[in-house]
Amino acid sequence: MATPLPLLLDTDVGTDVDDAIGIGFLLASPEIDLRAITTVSGDVSLRGRIAKKLLTLARRSAVPVAAGIRDPILRQRRFLWLGHEGQRIVAPEETLQLAPAHAVDLLIETLLREPMQVAAIGPLSNLAVAIMKEPAVITSIRHLTIMGGSLGHHPQVPLLEYNLASDPEAALVVLNLGISTTLVPLDVTWKVFFTTGHLDRLRRAGSAFVQTLCDAIEVWAPIQRAFSESAPTFQRDAVAFLHDPLTLAILVDRSLVTFERLRLRPAIVDGIFRLIEEHSAPEFEVAVTVDAPRCVEFLVQRLLQLP
Repeated sequence: MATPLPLLLDTDVGTDVDDAIGIGFLLASPEIDLRAITTVSGDVSLRGRIAKKLLTLARRSAVPVAAGIRDPILRQRRFLWLGHEGQRIVAPEETLQLAPAHAVDLLIETLLREPMQVAAIGPLSNLAVAIMKEPAVITSIRHLTIMGGSLGHHPQVPLLEYNLASDPEAALVVLNLGISTTLVPLDVTWKVFFTTGHLDRLRRAGSAFVQTLCDAIEVWAPIQRAFSESAPTFQRDAVAFLHDPLTLAILVDRSLVTFERLRLRPAIVDGIFRLIEEHSAPEFEVAVTVDAPRCVEFLVQRLLQLP
């Protein structure tokens, strides 16, 4: 087997359940050597404790977790916080040890010690501040994989995508530096989701991690439904969209999606982050189609391998 891919994960785990599903996928994948997790957005300490609990359930508690940036870098907006974060994953009184370093410093230290790939499945605030604090980080990121953005190719997909739009100035910093980057936009991720049938399959697993993940999905499903049920394409049996798990799955199997090289100019237009196709803009690798049934089955099978 090939040498596992060293990876640093930056995440806003705890609100949408897809981050937790994505972490489970990474921990179930021998192709990935998860070196550290950094958390961003709002109560980053609680997000860190959620990540640490998931690592502990998977018997991987040695992976360091550090809490990072709480607010968008210009402090002109607020990150989304719904109040259910951590429910049925980590108890309020549960002690879970996070790294003493700030996430920005852990990012810098980890990447300067050994250049590696980074996956960002939340707002890009930690990465932007790490780059501003230590520009050498730019050349230490071997490749950056981001769940974020919307190309506007499908009328049913909103142009406003949360991860990049919630801290658009941070997104501009990161995406304008020439870092080798793969974007997995909302245009493809909305097609991939777990249904009640997939949840039933996962519920039959003996894994403590998977049972906790199912608990978290059950907390999230009615919240997701309230947000999404008015959309004409929303399926009533969908319990979790797999935006972040798809983004992480392509680190293991690129054949799940098709890619195009697109020239995109990151911009803020009327206060909203946009990716504008322009002939002279920087070139990004972008996921443009996905084999959704195969991706969902791939994720289910990986999760069923967790202890």
